[in-house]
Amino acid sequence: MGAARIRARGAGALVILVLSCLLVGVPSAHAAFSATARSGFTASALVLAAPTASISPDCSPVGNSGKFRPRITVTQYGPVPRANGYVLTVTDPNGQRTIVDLSVSSTYSSDQIYGGQWTYAVQSQYRVPGTSNVWASRTDPKTLSC
Repeated sequence: MGAARIRARGAGALVILVLSCLLVGVPSAHAAFSATARSGFTASALVLAAPTASISPDCSPVGNSGKFRPRITVTQYGPVPRANGYVLTVTDPNGQRTIVDLSVSSTYSSDQIYGGQWTYAVQSQYRVPGTSNVWASRTDPKTLSC
């Protein structure tokens, strides 16, 4: 009878421990953000629209080798309300991702000379001043086969 009482106390202690962790001690994976725009609009979460972009993808031949090099040029994009940056994201056939800041360059040209399927998308961003935090729009990736 003594062993049963000890097990019951242990189970009760375990239940109390689990409940206290749920109510007090477990850090949350959620974060609360708020921002006030000039117009007085307050947002609890910033959701950026994806920019409308004109993109010219092509596969440039490399000499007479019969191989091609992808080249993706963004001719125009945006604007998106509250966005303060725009990027072109390109993923090569091996899964390596390259991000081109469109305020610096509007063209991606690969050094790789192999075929395959490349994906690319233009994304609007809100770069939080004074931090490395970036809020980004969703993307609608397109493909280019070279």
